Amino acid sequence: MTQPSVSMPKTLPASAQAKSADAGETVIHIEDVTYRYPSTTNAPTSSQAAMVLPALRGVSLDVQPGEYVALLGHNGSGKSTLARLINALLLPTSGRVMVLGHDTSDRSEHRAIRDLVGMIFSDPDNQIVATIVEDDVAWGLAARGYPLAEVRARADAALATVGLSAHRHRAPSELSGGQRQRLAIAGALALEPACLIADEPMALLDPQARVDMAALLHRLNRERGLTVIHVTHQLEEAARADRVVILEQGRIVRQGTPAEVFAELDRLRQLRLIIPDLGVLGERLRRLGVAIPPDALTPELFVSALERLKRLERRGGAQ
Repeated sequence: MTQPSVSMPKTLPASAQAKSADAGETVIHIEDVTYRYPSTTNAPTSSQAAMVLPALRGVSLDVQPGEYVALLGHNGSGKSTLARLINALLLPTSGRVMVLGHDTSDRSEHRAIRDLVGMIFSDPDNQIVATIVEDDVAWGLAARGYPLAEVRARADAALATVGLSAHRHRAPSELSGGQRQRLAIAGALALEPACLIADEPMALLDPQARVDMAALLHRLNRERGLTVIHVTHQLEEAARADRVVILEQGRIVRQGTPAEVFAELDRLRQLRLIIPDLGVLGERLRRLGVAIPPDALTPELFVSALERLKRLERRGGAQ
């Protein structure tokens, strides 16, 4: 590993000592948040700006340690705006966002908040800053003043976690899209966050890379206890979440388990969400009396549901 060319403070900054999530402590607390983009962004003239709805209106939400939450909504629903508020990339127009006791309105807390809440976007190239894979993972740690030995150890562990150890000496430009997205995740993991926000992380990936990315996010959640907030407009990407939160016109309009939320497909259609083919097939089978669960929206979940029904049928026949 080549040492990134940043100055190295003699002592760790306060943000490097930020607290992690304790058992039972709310990771994210969002209280009656409204956010309005500047009028020059929202409307061509100031007179029209007052007519534009805020991007978020009166949103309240708590996220618990180890929870996998899917923020679901069509384009323009406010889900990405909400994600950026959690990471303090945006600040509420009104209301409050707390990250493990850190208030995003306090700019002196922003480094600590961004250490606690890692974030990746749909295009990983916007987050890659180094010309060598392992240096890119190490960059954030070195910039924060961690000792070189710890930088090496954390970068090694993060690369191993995302399956990129064998590519550590390559240039990021030589990696596939899925590998570059995993590199972005490794950079976030090296800071040992309490929460990872993945904002449309599969939007630019091919089908197999999407499957691999979904598996990685769920493995980080299940095996490492990492809190995950997954922003998406694809129902199938939310099928394995602990909780689905749907936004529409800047408001939370529905939340619950995938089975609860996806049982209302007509309501989801009204919210302009696209029902995947397996969701439509499951809906038709349920009308015929076949007990396919509403959250069986991926091939793996659908096949698992069919196999479970087959086992139950065999047991019934044996009796």
